[in-house]
Amino acid sequence: MLGQILTMVMGVILFAIAAAILYMIGMKKKMNQDERLVEMLLNNGAYRVVKYLRSHGEITLKGIGYVIKDISAKEFGSSKKAIIQDGRAFQDRLLEYMIKNGYIVEGEGNDRRKKSDKVYKLPEK
Repeated sequence: MLGQILTMVMGVILFAIAAAILYMIGMKKKMNQDERLVEMLLNNGAYRVVKYLRSHGEITLKGIGYVIKDISAKEFGSSKKAIIQDGRAFQDRLLEYMIKNGYIVEGEGNDRRKKSDKVYKLPEK
């Protein structure tokens, strides 16, 4: 009889420990969710800009803002979703991210553009 009670008490304690560990993992994941969503938006935006550059060759900062419009990111199993509705608000951050990681380089534009418009291209291999 005493052995059965001791077994049940140990089972309840182990269950409580497991529940507490899972709760802490969930809380940590929830705390870092916004950072991961921004990182996913940056990756999705960089992918779209590189895809555009493969077919068009060059892009301006305004063009980056237009290309990344309506990009979204969502984590598996989460209801929270991040969307870039206005690319102009996110284009500077994406440009800095892409140059820092070597996805694009600043290039020389053709004569039809203003001198103030910088042009970005894929790096030479």
